[in-house]
Amino acid sequence: MEMPEIRSCSMTECFYNEGNVCHANAITVGSPCPRCDTFIESNEHAEPADVGRVGACHEADCVYNEMLSCTALGITVGHHDGHADCFTYASRY
Repeated sequence: MEMPEIRSCSMTECFYNEGNVCHANAITVGSPCPRCDTFIESNEHAEPADVGRVGACHEADCVYNEMLSCTALGITVGHHDGHADCFTYASRY
């Protein structure tokens, strides 16, 4: 299974964000909310990858989660309550 791309990320204060594009090799979406656990606030930016991807997802109740891997075609990350969240998350309940 290929890791899904991060199609956009509005967290411009993140170390991996350049021009609203995530450049992390692979992010982890955590729990108890679909938080981007890879977010690191920084004035510096790096581009270790051409485009960021979802490496792991701990949101077991998400419709796109299959064995802790994201099956969405791509995700969007943005601001939520002072942190970065996966806006593609959708509860299966």
